[in-house]
Amino acid sequence: MRILLEYLLVFLLIGICYYMLFAKKRKKYSKKDICVELYYLVNVYGINPKKIDFKKFNIACSIINAFIISSVYIVVLYLINNIVFQIIIGIILLLLLIIICYGVLARIYIKKGKVLKNV
Repeated sequence: MRILLEYLLVFLLIGICYYMLFAKKRKKYSKKDICVELYYLVNVYGINPKKIDFKKFNIACSIINAFIISSVYIVVLYLINNIVFQIIIGIILLLLLIIICYGVLARIYIKKGKVLKNV
């Protein structure tokens, strides 16, 4: 129960901080200061950034990033004792969660038809 409570606290804290520090600044899509998440979705999945509601995208990225960071934090902190394994498993888990979570977000955008024509 304590771990679940800590997970929720870390999730909320990171989600709010991420939104206030990074996502709130980006109100509109501009080609010169594209965020890394959108750059990944455009290059890997062919998402058209001009068809995306940028405010909803920033909220979705805040939730996804909070989920990824808090999940890796809890798994590494409570399930692994050796520091070398904590680092290795943390990096692997971080990469896998990024690929999976942003893949799901991309599939949602693809289903809604927000894809570039030439992909």
